Amino acid sequence: MEALVVGAGIVGLNVALALREAGWAVTLVDPGNRRGLAVAMVNPVRGRRGSVVPEAGAALPLAAAVYGRFLPLHRGVWRPVEPELEPKWRRKLEGSAVAHVWREGGVWLPEAFWVEARALRSRLAAGLPRIRGRAVAWGPTCVRLSGGRVLRADRVVWAAGAEGAALAGAGGRFSAGSQLLVAERFPVARARGVYAAGPAIGGSYLPHTGRYAPHVTRHGEVVWMLARARELLGFTPRPTGVWAGVRWRTDGTYLFERNGGWAIGGFGSTAYLLAPLYARRLADRLGG
Repeated sequence: MEALVVGAGIVGLNVALALREAGWAVTLVDPGNRRGLAVAMVNPVRGRRGSVVPEAGAALPLAAAVYGRFLPLHRGVWRPVEPELEPKWRRKLEGSAVAHVWREGGVWLPEAFWVEARALRSRLAAGLPRIRGRAVAWGPTCVRLSGGRVLRADRVVWAAGAEGAALAGAGGRFSAGSQLLVAERFPVARARGVYAAGPAIGGSYLPHTGRYAPHVTRHGEVVWMLARARELLGFTPRPTGVWAGVRWRTDGTYLFERNGGWAIGGFGSTAYLLAPLYARRLADRLGG
């Protein structure tokens, strides 16, 4: 059985891996127009109030098992917690399956981790046939590219992310944001307001919109991230580069049937955490 996976970001690559391991011959359809996020945080506890990602108990160990086959994981995330918020954090964490240890000033998440995202995506894609092109239409067994070429397979999976969300027809919301590359390196991740992990500070999130538009980092984002980084670290890191992108989020419906086939996505900033779990669920539904 042959499958075309439209999209070569972290979601499409997880789908390709899951299908290949289920016995499919997989080809990626890749527009090849973005470098992608440099550092990815795989962290199940989000935001200032410590919201725990649903299904984190299943998703986090699976993500670690999958990504750990391809490169080293940098485990552990330190989350400073304001004293007035600690009771809420404690209630949320104690009711979850997320490993955590309370220490003075915050909570240590020993199973959360960060990865060199570009290296990970490169290794996930190694050995996969790839067709360069921008998909403009798709069905259960065919994809049409912008130049008119039509690709065919036994099954098509649409995993084209924020840029392709309109063709997936799943609705949702879009949040532009940026990540700074810095001269310093942070082996142990820290997060509050922004995160510091590896050679990166992230990230900014602009107000949600109802449609996709390409994003270019604004000066105000850089100023904001550096100010939050100083609060977190006690000093201002030295920027060396920037990544800009758009995150697409649906309201918890990450697998959906469209055009007689399947689409997957809408994870927002939890894509690296949740994609392995949902890719395997999709592979189970498609069978071998």
